[in-house]
Amino acid sequence: MTKIIHSKDSLQNLHIEDQFYSGAHTLRDTFTTRFENPLHATSDRFCWDYWRVPDQYRLLRTPAESFFGTKPFKPFLEHLLNWGRSNLGCQMISHPWLSAYIDGCYQSLHSDVPHGPWSFVYSLTPWNTRKFTGGETVIAKPKLLRYFQEVTHHQSDEHAQLFQKVEPKFNRLTVFDPRYPHGVQSVKGEEDLLASRLVIHGWFTEPRPMLEGTLPFKKIMKPLDLLALSIIHLIEPLKYSGLLSIRFHILGSGKIGSAQVLCAHLINPMGETLHKTALNKMLLQALMNNEIIFPKSNGPTTLTLPIEFKK
Repeated sequence: MTKIIHSKDSLQNLHIEDQFYSGAHTLRDTFTTRFENPLHATSDRFCWDYWRVPDQYRLLRTPAESFFGTKPFKPFLEHLLNWGRSNLGCQMISHPWLSAYIDGCYQSLHSDVPHGPWSFVYSLTPWNTRKFTGGETVIAKPKLLRYFQEVTHHQSDEHAQLFQKVEPKFNRLTVFDPRYPHGVQSVKGEEDLLASRLVIHGWFTEPRPMLEGTLPFKKIMKPLDLLALSIIHLIEPLKYSGLLSIRFHILGSGKIGSAQVLCAHLINPMGETLHKTALNKMLLQALMNNEIIFPKSNGPTTLTLPIEFKK
């Protein structure tokens, strides 16, 4: 029987990676050098879009790659892309923004369903020495989606029970399901750009199959299609939506040795997530399809299969 294993937080709507990138200080130093002398008015300082939508958004933003330049930004971009491919099954990311939040900047609650299956926020904020309040990323907890199923007549909830705050600590990557209402707490008490909430943010996109090892795509297209269809036919009737990414380890014999669930944040119309036991049972059932036969090869192959379920 194929072994089903789960990555850390595979069923969660939130992933946090501290100390994410070894070149964080290089990026931060690029920003500091450009703005540390307010009397030195070089053209590269004139880069900000003051993005203001009344009662919804207020912040300074600029395209991140244009700001940093290719040389310092490309290694970060490659590291971020590789993380998304390894942990989410997403091939690409949107063009990321660099945003700064000074006094009065915020994002009210919203969702980003069309942009990509996962949002990311990478912080270059000097969080431990900050003098401002606010600036946390606020994300609705799963409980909020199921609120009227779980609430009782003697129960009341406050902000902490319904929303989670994530501090934008320096060199922290925060990844979350953008279908959940989310925003940024209003920053108060800081007008210095160098001491602002500073983040790179965007969306992981293009969940597509990825292959590493001895088998080429042209030899596995038929069993790959059968494998995907077997999983879809079991989950789709249950009306779940979201991204399911699984990494299959195919042995040289052609048998699937194990299946590693990278992420499986699937939600039904009642706001219920697909639980681990039920998912494992369906995956094992799909793998029992005798028509799924991968060809033999000279060594192992890793197949990452993301499947996006939409309403």
